[in-house]
Amino acid sequence: MRCRHCGSEELVKDGIVGGKQRYKCKSCNRTMRLNDKRIKYSMELRLKVLKGYLEGVGIMSLERMYDVPNTLIIYWIRHYARMITEILNMAKVPDKVTDVEILEMDELYSYVKKNETKSMCGLLLTETETKFLILK
Repeated sequence: MRCRHCGSEELVKDGIVGGKQRYKCKSCNRTMRLNDKRIKYSMELRLKVLKGYLEGVGIMSLERMYDVPNTLIIYWIRHYARMITEILNMAKVPDKVTDVEILEMDELYSYVKKNETKSMCGLLLTETETKFLILK
């Protein structure tokens, strides 16, 4: 028997969950169950659901459209929001305005232009990477 996360054979019993034996890996400290029948959702489906949410589709509608429990959708939203917050907190903000490249300008620019006294920032999500925008 091997750990499905790291492939190690150093597994020990770690209680029973839902009537199934759970094992803990001594190498990576993660737990697993043998013959796990729980539904796993692909990253593609998760991104579709999150994109729908960001476009304004309601959580209950997303639940019906993709057959994913609403509690799991809320978990995904909170999880990815924490990840994005950590990325933004680690982002290096340029000192000079000349170091900032404008990636996209839309209706947000006209709103910010009216409130020139406040600096704002935004996040542009693309298929391959995340860009941090600073509007001054």
